[in-house]
Amino acid sequence: MDIIATAGGGLAGGALGAAFGALGSILNRGLGIFEAREKRKDRQLEMAHEVDRWAQDLKLAAEARAGQIEAAKQALARTDAEGSWQGLNASLQAEAGIGESWPWVAAVRALTRPALTLLLWILFAALFLSAAAGVLDDATAAGVVRTAVETIAFSASTALAWWFGDRAPRREG
Repeated sequence: MDIIATAGGGLAGGALGAAFGALGSILNRGLGIFEAREKRKDRQLEMAHEVDRWAQDLKLAAEARAGQIEAAKQALARTDAEGSWQGLNASLQAEAGIGESWPWVAAVRALTRPALTLLLWILFAALFLSAAAGVLDDATAAGVVRTAVETIAFSASTALAWWFGDRAPRREG
């Protein structure tokens, strides 16, 4: 009987050990789950902080970039105004360097710019009207008119803007 009692006590002790082991395992798992939740919350807070920090960095970078863009615009406006004045000054110096000449030479020189501009606009109008009236065949009209009109339009507008355009500094407004 002692053997059975000892065996029964050993079995009871083993069962009790298994129960405490299972309870310890369950508690350990519970603590692990709790720790994982806490770590996840900490990580979420860290990520939120990182998002806020990056947003602040982006805001500061955008403000710095806006300041750089404004400074570049102001520098460009100054350069544009200086270039306009330098162009006007060079034109006046070239005109002054010509000196005295015969009256008919001065008249031709004075009429060259307006005459060229008027001629370019007349050519532009003639090509446009001939294309609109169907005077040119389709193949010629497609190639020649397109190229000629683009070239004459560019030349006419450039001549008009250069010779008669305002070279005074632009007013910001």
